[in-house]
Amino acid sequence: MAVFLPIVPNWQNGVRDTYEFKTDVFTTRDGSEQRRSLRVQPRRSINAAVLLDGERLRTFSDALHLARDGKVEIADFSADGAVLTSTVANGATVLTVDHVPTWLAGGITCVLQTGRQALKVTVELVDGNNVTLSTGVAGSVGQGAQLLPLLPASLGKTTTLSIYTTLVATSAIKFDIEPGTVVRIPDPLPIDGGPDAETTQFFGPAAIFYGRYVLLRKPNYLQQPQMAFNLGFETVDYGRGITKTFTPVPTISRTLTATYLAVSHADAMAMLDIFLRAKGRAGEIYVPTWGNDLPPVKGVTGNNIRVAGTQFFDAYGSDDAHRAVLIRTKSGTLIPHEIVGMTTANGDTLIATTDTIGAAANQIESISWMFVARFAQDNFTIQWLTNGVANISLSFVTLSNLASDDSFGNNWILATGQWRDLGQWHDDSVWIDD
Repeated sequence: MAVFLPIVPNWQNGVRDTYEFKTDVFTTRDGSEQRRSLRVQPRRSINAAVLLDGERLRTFSDALHLARDGKVEIADFSADGAVLTSTVANGATVLTVDHVPTWLAGGITCVLQTGRQALKVTVELVDGNNVTLSTGVAGSVGQGAQLLPLLPASLGKTTTLSIYTTLVATSAIKFDIEPGTVVRIPDPLPIDGGPDAETTQFFGPAAIFYGRYVLLRKPNYLQQPQMAFNLGFETVDYGRGITKTFTPVPTISRTLTATYLAVSHADAMAMLDIFLRAKGRAGEIYVPTWGNDLPPVKGVTGNNIRVAGTQFFDAYGSDDAHRAVLIRTKSGTLIPHEIVGMTTANGDTLIATTDTIGAAANQIESISWMFVARFAQDNFTIQWLTNGVANISLSFVTLSNLASDDSFGNNWILATGQWRDLGQWHDDSVWIDD
């Protein structure tokens, strides 16, 4: 039987929450990929540092001795918690919370966590913002305490304490959440016909472009994003005489690595949902560079963009990876386009797109590449700085822009609205679901 481990994380060190899929990726000599997802749901693990002093040190040791098979129960430290809005006295059974998360319902067992203690409680009834417990709380519980979900987990075979005095110790613990017991289902998108959910206010209506989700998140430039250019050439060298180089891969792949700041629990879950829908490395999404990637725009006519010089055509005219762009106008509106071809004319490069550009040359602030990409790793780690603010480091590998397996048509936004350059959603767009 799983033993409840009454620990509270030391937020000075943060909490690492990792989700991991398993994908088999077969890569051919020309760089083409065939990917197969080997897990329906990701495995989850939590790394947390805990401070143990006084009574907490003793109860922690007692709990470990009871968990001989490593099976424990812990609070989901990074969950959407229900926060107490007022202090309750010893023996109180009714708690008033700021909101009722989707997981909180009558009949469940959860954790009441304060800044120093964690108590396993059973919820009898939820009526509005009032939560009734089956038994009274032990000791007074202050405003700001949280109700959190209960997670079944497994410990490693060794748990090490760093002992500072006879009464103070710390420990860094990894918990492997029992597979299949607690599964996050991505919040519904407008195309799914579902109701508004926690992440709707941050992710907004889904950005879908030619059958793929679009990551409309700018990285945290204080963390210095990186872009690696991967040249797929091969060199034959027998160690004497001349060498010979071959280029079997027709495109140059890029690896984009960046850190994204989630300013709330819902914001972090919106990012996680993108990873869950893609099933790690198995799926594909669009990832803009947010850079000024094209030469100066000299003119816009219909569905053609004229840029200065022909070097741009020489570099990208036959490259299948560079077949989508994201236009940012000076007013902040984002306009995506698929490229159908490039030609040269009078010393310039003409870029033809599938649809009318939608902005004049003097209205364009910049044009960025928008790559078809996949996640570079099967793991997704949320580094929680607090239980509501997190850093998320992601890496993407760009791919050739081939037709999507699941095509929803050219639906940039599947609802009335538009994305602004700062990631804000405005309900006044002309985009329609066609």
